Formats: sequence, structure tokens, C-alpha cells
Amino acid sequence: MVAVSFLASCERRTEVRFEGGSTPKFLLSGSGRLGTTIIYGPEQEKIADRDPSDKTYAIWEMEPERKGEDAAVPVEGLSVTYGVLLPGYKQVKPQSGAPPALSPGRRYRYWFVTINAPGASGYFEIRDGNPVPVNGP
Repeated sequence: MVAVSFLASCERRTEVRFEGGSTPKFLLSGSGRLGTTIIYGPEQEKIADRDPSDKTYAIWEMEPERKGEDAAVPVEGLSVTYGVLLPGYKQVKPQSGAPPALSPGRRYRYWFVTINAPGASGYFEIRDGNPVPVNGP
């Protein structure tokens, strides 16, 4: 019983799978709760080595409307669609309106900042109308 309880309480890193077309859908799994979501434009690669947290080239960002762990939703089984706000979340970037459309063949970076477990970041492109993971710079 103790071993089962221990295993159930272990943090699991946030994992990301892709679905959708030119508007990607990120399917998340893990034991954490979703804090901030950031999608960076291709220009991010210019500064990725210097400061990977620099938001200069963020093209879409959302975060919980309220502060605190209870405002963040569990990532296990969560689906995040680019440009679509989750209930209880607000858009930070752009300040108003929809984020820019994603261009095929360009590399974008995602970063899912999570609470109580390691988050996830990586790169993707739109190829043949679908999001696919790619290696970073």
C-alpha cells in the first residue's frame, strides 16, 4: 500500500503530442498543473542560447486568470489549441485579438510552464498542413 501511494505521488514530466492541422493542438500528459503557455515565433532561435526565457519573440501566451496552484488546471489529458484560451485563463500576448497564423516550414518553440512537475518545451513546424516535432537550434 505504501509503495502504491509513493508511486502515485511521484512527479511525472509533462509530455507533449501533436494533433490538428495548421492550427496545432497540443495534447499534454503529466502530473503537474498548467501555469503559463508560450508559443515563440521563428525569431526566438536568435536568442535561444543566450536566454531561453526571453519573451521578446513570443507570439502567443496565456496564463491562469487567478494566482495560485488551484487556478491552474491539471495537464493530464489536457488539450491546448494554439490561440484558444482555456476556461479560467487569460491571453497575455498578443494583448488583444488572435495570434498570427503559423507559416509552413518555419520552426516555432512551445513552452508549457507547469506547477508541481517539470514542464515541457520544444520545437515544431507545420508540414503538409500538420504540426510535427522538430529538433531545436
